[in-house]
Amino acid sequence: MSQDVLYNIRKIREIKNYSQSYMATELDVCTKTYSRLETGETELSVSRLEKIAKLFDMSLIDLYKFDVKNIFIK
Repeated sequence: MSQDVLYNIRKIREIKNYSQSYMATELDVCTKTYSRLETGETELSVSRLEKIAKLFDMSLIDLYKFDVKNIFIK
């Protein structure tokens, strides 16, 4: 999996204020496994990537193209 996509997943998770524990629960994995998915230590399957996009209420394309520089925080 591209490091860019993994970076996007982490950034979106942080922006949405989702913990790794929350993500793990929603994906039905333990927190350590989720952490390894996010860092690329464990391969992220397409089906799991689709679940992550759904949790973020995004399409896969939006997840791939996400650019944190386009987020404006007041």
